[in-house]
Amino acid sequence: MAKEVKKKKKPKKISKVRRFAENTILVALVGIMLLSAFNIYKIVSGYMRDRKAYDSVSTLAGTMDFTGNVDFEELRNINPDIVGWLYYKDTKINYPIVQGQDNSKYLTTMFDGSYGGAGTLFVDYTTEKAFNQFNTIIYGHHMRDGSMFGDLKKLKEKDYCEKHPRFELITPKGKYHLEIWAFLNEPADSSLYETNFDGEAKSHEYIEKIKALAEYTTSVDVTTDDNLVVLSTCAYEYKDARYVVIGKMVPWTEAELQAAKLSDLKKNK
Repeated sequence: MAKEVKKKKKPKKISKVRRFAENTILVALVGIMLLSAFNIYKIVSGYMRDRKAYDSVSTLAGTMDFTGNVDFEELRNINPDIVGWLYYKDTKINYPIVQGQDNSKYLTTMFDGSYGGAGTLFVDYTTEKAFNQFNTIIYGHHMRDGSMFGDLKKLKEKDYCEKHPRFELITPKGKYHLEIWAFLNEPADSSLYETNFDGEAKSHEYIEKIKALAEYTTSVDVTTDDNLVVLSTCAYEYKDARYVVIGKMVPWTEAELQAAKLSDLKKNK
């Protein structure tokens, strides 16, 4: 008996509606990929542009290879709001500090006055005597590439602080080590964002509050006679979180000042 030959089934035709839907989804996915790639390009190019701008500022200020010498005259020619320079070894923090008429301008204004997402490190505009009073607050963005105050997150680990215990703060009037005293993770509306203290009692209360709230404190001795600097940037651990690093201003020794002068003389030969 002859075997029955089975007829092959013809493939089902894909309906026009289904094909249209598949093509639409494909186009949408390609569009999303292209848009994502464009957005990444914008972010990366923005970081590169801002970094290049601050490299130019550092070159003019003479701080690319930091020795403690800062050309404030050159910086004033670019921006008269300049009040200081902050440097932290082994991080990207090597920037000018300004003080404006409000706390909004320098969120998106670069030191040279151009627009930039990195903005500029700035002192709270209400501060009456920046770096010459009990506490001075400096704000800066937490950039994803670690620039501006992005590297403050490294100080979450006390071990990192022990290996990198101080910033360098240079002002038109003096050179200071900023000895790290405390690290905190506080909300944006924290009562720590207070300045221009009236009287020793208020300053003492502030010190005790920091001790109570700090993630950790160091062995640095702080009294109401000291000048503190509060560094603040965004954190992403909860809504409106802030990393806060507090340091004590300690003047450079005479030997350190002489070494900086010698370095400046060698550079200018």
